[in-house]
Amino acid sequence: MPRFKKAVLLLNGQAGQGTAEESLSQVVPVIATNCHQLTIVQTFSIDEFKQACLDAASADVLYLMGGDGTLHTAVQVLGDVDKLPVIGLLPGGTCNDFARTLGIPLTLKEAAYQITNGMIQDIDIAQINESLFINFAGIGLITEASENINPDLKKKYGKLSYFISALQTFNESESFSIHLEIDGISYKEEAVMVLVINGKSIGTHRLPLDKIDPSDGVLDVLLIQSSSLIALREWFSLAQSDIVTDDLTNVTHYTGQHIVIRTDEPKNVDTDGERYLQTPIEIKVKPKSIQFLIPTGDK
Repeated sequence: MPRFKKAVLLLNGQAGQGTAEESLSQVVPVIATNCHQLTIVQTFSIDEFKQACLDAASADVLYLMGGDGTLHTAVQVLGDVDKLPVIGLLPGGTCNDFARTLGIPLTLKEAAYQITNGMIQDIDIAQINESLFINFAGIGLITEASENINPDLKKKYGKLSYFISALQTFNESESFSIHLEIDGISYKEEAVMVLVINGKSIGTHRLPLDKIDPSDGVLDVLLIQSSSLIALREWFSLAQSDIVTDDLTNVTHYTGQHIVIRTDEPKNVDTDGERYLQTPIEIKVKPKSIQFLIPTGDK
């Protein structure tokens, strides 16, 4: 008996996941057996994609084939819809960070199999000013690294280009003043990077803080105070279960539901890899606002 009555497979033709024929051949035989009706839509512009998301809002499940930018755009469009379809994420981008967060395999055929036969999980999203994000919002080093990526390197080396740019930018980063308010409590900090995090992976790098949970109703805030070897060591030390973050001198960790960030001068903000906002920003978590198909862990 098929699990879903109405399913839509939305293929973002701009996401760069290879030919549509090759991608569809890997996933359609898998997901088609688990729904009564499957509609396949391929889009070639951002406006087409947004409209296709709205048209699919009445489906029981919406399979999104693309990367983090595809998911980010879909969340913007569907954020105001009263009843959302369950999202099945089929990784077809460069980094696929939120797929990594959800434990979804990075090969299309295996991803299709595991999520179609998986379970449904409620996931938080975050409102940032008038927009939304699902993975992270970042200021400082992370935006500079993204802006400094050489397009030729990205085309040639893919996700490796993010690491190359991050290493180059890290050595050149200067700290800036942060006026931070978390759930009504104010802090004054100096940092080279600020991350407000819902997911567990950025630029294919799994964040070392294991307690990050995209369904816990709070957002994690990480501040890196300096671009030094001490800061790097403290960053990776977060993976240790016995680490006390209050004892760290170059990395600061907060959690909260309502976060306001101001800087002395406007700074660009990266949301899920997209850069169209500047500080000041106000962020509010929207607990368990969207449902995803995730693997059960059993193959």
